[in-house]
Amino acid sequence: MGTACYVRGGEKVLQEFKRHLGIEVGQTTADGKFSLSCLRCVGACGLAPVVLVGEKVYGRVSPQQVSKIIAEYQEGCVNAETV
Repeated sequence: MGTACYVRGGEKVLQEFKRHLGIEVGQTTADGKFSLSCLRCVGACGLAPVVLVGEKVYGRVSPQQVSKIIAEYQEGCVNAETV
């Protein structure tokens, strides 16, 4: 939610994560697989808006990409961490 991410649509991306996961910032899904946190800045302004899943960085994320990102971890990762 830093300036560059916000200006480039970070709020819309966050809203999509909330909608798809059915949780709010600070909450964890009932199955314990996903937690949603909101950061001020990760220092990657050129890639804004940025999403971090564990240590993996997703840059220039659009709301349309959110379901694909979530699906990666639903299908292939055990105990996916913070989105």
